[in-house]
Amino acid sequence: MTKKSILDIIFFMGILYRYFAREHILPFFLALLVLTFILIMNRIFELVFNIIGKGLEPFIVLKVFVLSLPFIIALTVPMAVLVAVITVFGRMSQDFEIIAIKSGGINLYKLIIPVLIMIILLSMGMVYFNNHILPESNHTVKNLLIDINEKKPSLKLKEGIFTKPFKGYDIYIRKIDHEASLLYDILIYETDKGRIERVVVSDSGMMTMGDNNAILTLYSGEMHELDIKDPLHYRKLSFKKHVITFPMDDDFVEKERSFRSDRELSAKAMRRRIKTVEAEIEKLEKNDGNSAIKRDIERKIKIKQKEINRYAVEIQKKYSIPFACIVFLFLGVPLGIRTRKGGITTAIAVSILFFVVYYIFLVAGEELADRGFMSPFWGMWLPNVVFFIIGASLTQNAVYENSFHRIKRIFTIKKKPGEKIDEDTR
Repeated sequence: MTKKSILDIIFFMGILYRYFAREHILPFFLALLVLTFILIMNRIFELVFNIIGKGLEPFIVLKVFVLSLPFIIALTVPMAVLVAVITVFGRMSQDFEIIAIKSGGINLYKLIIPVLIMIILLSMGMVYFNNHILPESNHTVKNLLIDINEKKPSLKLKEGIFTKPFKGYDIYIRKIDHEASLLYDILIYETDKGRIERVVVSDSGMMTMGDNNAILTLYSGEMHELDIKDPLHYRKLSFKKHVITFPMDDDFVEKERSFRSDRELSAKAMRRRIKTVEAEIEKLEKNDGNSAIKRDIERKIKIKQKEINRYAVEIQKKYSIPFACIVFLFLGVPLGIRTRKGGITTAIAVSILFFVVYYIFLVAGEELADRGFMSPFWGMWLPNVVFFIIGASLTQNAVYENSFHRIKRIFTIKKKPGEKIDEDTR
């Protein structure tokens, strides 16, 4: 082979690689947009329910919406990879480009190489995203939602459950008539420092808003009071009408809270917390005492061990979900070749189906790892291992299917004149 021929082959493969890699870009971003929109819809309705009527500036509402996106994007990026791969390989299979490439003596794995490089870079970017951008956005949006719930008018009354819309009051309402603004079968616990001081029961009521307060007017009810200083002193009052005024702060103030949960921390910060908790466990194990004290120590150690498991699971999740992009590449190649028709719509449907199964495995693994029935590593990585084995096997079969049939024909027993071939060997 001459030098010119080698250069021609390199030039041709370079064109083919660029073409193949470029084909994945548009389906990926289109799928990312569609899937993010689908998953964010639930969040939009939740935000509208919590924010509407609170008199917030449009910028604050937009800020909450934007800060809610990173959590969704962390899940939709692997899904978008699967959609893009299925779409591209499906179209190429439908247009007989795959057959043409194989006929030209080009191994299908060579076409996967440029896409694999792109997805590896994408996975590395998602690891950085999950460790730096996602924790900060989760922390900020949590603080914003807490501040929003404290702002006028914080009407979070719901049917059939206890809610705490105002400080020091737990309210239960059996039925709410939103059209008439009426409340039915009301139960109110008035508390102070965790102690119940007063219980109010009412047949019906109405909530109205003042300038700086909310006014709850109750009809036909009873009030039960217990003297904390003298528990034997109990008072019961019946009323036809009773008014309770709830003071509220109309100013919206963003507050910074230092406490962070596991989803608001990077992997590095969680490793530091694990070391701190492990040191606390060592101190507890050194304590001696009677059987009651030992039982209390064992209980505390179990609680702290669960805390360690929770942090360890979240650390593994920050790496396992980005790696799913690579897994879905090898799963998407054979699915695309076999799916062919349908375009991006079919690809999205198939991708959602597979990702739902993947996510069920992931959630189950997280639950088992949190409870200590499985190591955090296997709890988060087992779905990737299972799907990678399936995807790699299907890809291998799709790449070498022609060779497989030729090998099968070589070992097939040829029929001799007058001899029947058993159906199992045919």
